[in-house]
Amino acid sequence: MDATLPGDHALHLDSAAREEWVANCEAAYPAVYRALIAIGASEFDAADALQDAFEDALKQRRAVTSAQGWLFVVAQRRWRRSRWRQRIFHPLELVRGSIRSDRENGIDLLVELRRLTERQRTVIVARYVLGLSQREIAELLGIAPGTVAATAHQATAVLRERLLGGMK
Repeated sequence: MDATLPGDHALHLDSAAREEWVANCEAAYPAVYRALIAIGASEFDAADALQDAFEDALKQRRAVTSAQGWLFVVAQRRWRRSRWRQRIFHPLELVRGSIRSDRENGIDLLVELRRLTERQRTVIVARYVLGLSQREIAELLGIAPGTVAATAHQATAVLRERLLGGMK
């Protein structure tokens, strides 16, 4: 895959570092796609947001320690912005018609993840789907590591209660 775009403001790193960055982004793509779906994005929205984030990755100018974390945060922001635009511009009836519950088939982890707050979903998915550390999550989301720990603890307690009836 050619990693340069016309008029691209490419990394100011040597070509080996740039190739490594692009390869790391490509390798992270499937996991980040699944993570976006886990936090509530539709397959289409996840693919769209991730494609936009990947395009931004090709223009990235500074070294980033975690391509997976970087792509996740950028794609999540794209998806959230897109969601807000959809909420503003789509009639309420269309939104109501598109919401459906998977409760009929039993309790599903994805359904329960969607019931968490946005921050809780993001922290849980970043931690347990992407395998990022508390420090990495805190850095990527711009919050304190203690906030990440507390949010993860609260969210897992809620999920445990909903999915297992409080049993560990």
